[in-house]
Amino acid sequence: MIVKYFFVVLLSFVLCLPVVQPILSDGFFPMHDDTQVARVVSMGRALLNGQFPVRWISDLGYGYGYPLFNFYGPLPYYVGGFFYALGFSGLAATKIMMVIGMVLPAILMVLIYSSFFGIVIALVAAIVYVYAPYHATQLYVRGAIGELWTLVFFPFLFGSVYATLIERRYRIGIYLGAIGVAGVVLSHTILGFTTVVFFLFFLVFFAIVVVIKKKSVLPFGILKIGLLFGLGLSAFFWLPAIVEMRFISVSEQIGPTANVVDHFVCLRQFWYSPWGYGGSVSGCEDGLSFMLGKLAFFIMVSSGFALLYSWKRKNQLVFVGVFGWGVVLLSIFFMTSLSEFLWILIPGFSYVQYPWRFLAYTAFGISLLTISLVLSIPHRYRYRYGFFLISCMIMIGNIFVNKKFFVPQYLYDRSPASFETQEDLRYRASKISDEYLPPDIPKPKSAEEIIKLPIPESTVYQFKQAINKETYKKFEIMSQKQHDIILQHAHFPGWRYWVNGKEQYIRLDNSRAIVRIPEGFSTIEMRFIDTPVRFIGNIISVLSVLLLVYSYGKKTVS
Repeated sequence: MIVKYFFVVLLSFVLCLPVVQPILSDGFFPMHDDTQVARVVSMGRALLNGQFPVRWISDLGYGYGYPLFNFYGPLPYYVGGFFYALGFSGLAATKIMMVIGMVLPAILMVLIYSSFFGIVIALVAAIVYVYAPYHATQLYVRGAIGELWTLVFFPFLFGSVYATLIERRYRIGIYLGAIGVAGVVLSHTILGFTTVVFFLFFLVFFAIVVVIKKKSVLPFGILKIGLLFGLGLSAFFWLPAIVEMRFISVSEQIGPTANVVDHFVCLRQFWYSPWGYGGSVSGCEDGLSFMLGKLAFFIMVSSGFALLYSWKRKNQLVFVGVFGWGVVLLSIFFMTSLSEFLWILIPGFSYVQYPWRFLAYTAFGISLLTISLVLSIPHRYRYRYGFFLISCMIMIGNIFVNKKFFVPQYLYDRSPASFETQEDLRYRASKISDEYLPPDIPKPKSAEEIIKLPIPESTVYQFKQAINKETYKKFEIMSQKQHDIILQHAHFPGWRYWVNGKEQYIRLDNSRAIVRIPEGFSTIEMRFIDTPVRFIGNIISVLSVLLLVYSYGKKTVS
């Protein structure tokens, strides 16, 4: 059995190689969010300095530092940062992170779904899933690595629903649900939020059905427990992110250039929209493509007919088909202007910014429709040549037709070391994404103005930096007189300051702390400690892990 699954995993990896082949080539490629190497390097340095969970990074934010991973999905960067900490270059670690984010969804989908539907069907669905055109947009156009990594965890969520409602494997349902929810939340803040909202809607709908049909409430309770465990596992991240968001500039990004109503998708764009490497604009002539692909429409239509033919049967096909169509239609609805009233009505949905992000859900829904389509083959033919022929045709067709999208606009040569220079981290990458700084902090207008020293140079004093870590810094200063120093460091809740061992009451100058040093020799210390909400989030996550590990050894779920 182990040998069989080893070869299936190997086959999944090999079939996914065409989508990551450009990453494995020499050089790198441009993308909209061209901060990926910088974030991996910053995460890796924080891990090397002993910070966990990583919240604060020092180099980004023009050198002021900012709490990027207190708000931005950290999971992919833990993986990339881990490889950086092992000694890989920032560029190599980033490429590994990207390859894992694209290949792992197929491998995990096969491993999870093979126990439900068989290896062949699971493999077909995995290939259709990974080769969805929007996933090429995520990786090679937008550089949306967090969104790409959510692909890894969508199969866990459906696996939880299927194991609970169809197979009554409640323990598996809880574990899959917990991993799925936590993984999506930790991979991408926005899609994590919307996924939890949609999962809650599903639970409410399911509860209504249970009450009307007077069915057992146990499956509903199992799904709810899985959701709660998932939120518990990720509480160290989402709880502080919600409470402390008011201290950064993210809300200012919800403006004229990122207004939901300007980025709805026109229906014809789902059928075809020209492939491009530009941006999203108001109207139907965008610079990037939102098409589902003609093969996707073939799968949708075919699975629809198969579902109608099998409607009166209570079998796998009907459940998977109905669920898949629900995901596809709901996500398409939310991407069109028909849903504008809901974008306004649902609290927090404006932070999504781009409705076409839901193409990730559509791609997953189409993979479920692929399962229902293949399941429609009569059982007596299920393991004959015709079945394998149809399965191979679907896989080969998707690979052959969609492979051409998985290429960057171009490749360029650049030394790995150049991605890790102070100027690249503190200016080029910081300028792309500075929304995690306080709104009023002064921002450099050129590379020459970036923060190179955490304490301004002066003729009044001399200083040296004794310790320089993300969460602890110590300076030794010899001053000619008592003097106020504006630290070149972004202040954020959790930062505390000491002068000569005595904690300072902090005054702020444009979100930078002012400390007063006496004449003569002094030491300044800065520590970044957990606020109460971060401490509570950490405790909830630790307890959730311990409870899941403890329950794993139990024979029953009460």
